[in-house]
Amino acid sequence: MKAIYQKILLSEGSSFLATKLILPQFHSEYHFHPEYELKYVIESKGKRFVGDTIENFQEGDLILLGPNIPHYWKNDNIHDQTDMMQAKAIVILFSENFLGEKFFTVQEMIPILELLKKAQAGLVFPNAKNSNILQMLDDLTKSKGPLRIILMLEILAELAKSESRNLLTEEFSTGIPFLDVNSPSFVRLQKVHHYVIKNFHSPLQIEDVAQIANMTPHAFCKYFKKSTKKTFMTFLNELRVCHAKKLLIENGIPISQISMESGFNNISNFNRQFKTGTNMTPSDFRAMYIN
Repeated sequence: MKAIYQKILLSEGSSFLATKLILPQFHSEYHFHPEYELKYVIESKGKRFVGDTIENFQEGDLILLGPNIPHYWKNDNIHDQTDMMQAKAIVILFSENFLGEKFFTVQEMIPILELLKKAQAGLVFPNAKNSNILQMLDDLTKSKGPLRIILMLEILAELAKSESRNLLTEEFSTGIPFLDVNSPSFVRLQKVHHYVIKNFHSPLQIEDVAQIANMTPHAFCKYFKKSTKKTFMTFLNELRVCHAKKLLIENGIPISQISMESGFNNISNFNRQFKTGTNMTPSDFRAMYIN
């Protein structure tokens, strides 16, 4: 899948963008931009694609992404079936030098500078829902003048001392690939991305997906690996395991049924792929969350 460049337009006189999104669903294309992005999901569930990672997201999901990391939030199908669901989030977009080229190099700002360096590989904050960060972000979207800058620094300082984990693999983050927006393959790989997200529950063959991209299977596999640092089948299995994890947590349906609904052709293959991706069996994963 190919990421599209997205140009961020700031309001006149603003050093960064801070906004609250209220949408029927998250519907942005797979994209990237040179700004840092801080996103807190207030209401919504689905799958988050960041670089070479695929994870479930829900209320309280907080991510800080460095420049040029391709990303995409995709709601679960339930958002397409009812008007009762909404996708709400607060998004902050800012450049590394939004307060001046040397601002974060002074001694007092070193913790924030270190935070920004870590964000080059993407950061997720697992305990954000239990902190006061949402209130701080909400206040930021309503503030004006000098208070806006003060609140922004307070938020970055809070994140700098919070527990976090990296999202991207080292191999991916050192390269940050697929930034060639002029590639003639962009449109067809966008089609592939949407096709796989829509149909991963069903049997998928590389030949079928390559046909969507108008490429031979060999050429498609080679290009996909070069662009994403992983094979297509690895990507597909990771997406299916990600969906299975969601079902294991939210539903009490039998594991054999979860296997089928996640797109695996038999329970043995499901167990094998699940353990490869999580280092535990589906039953152990479910028991961990029940307990």
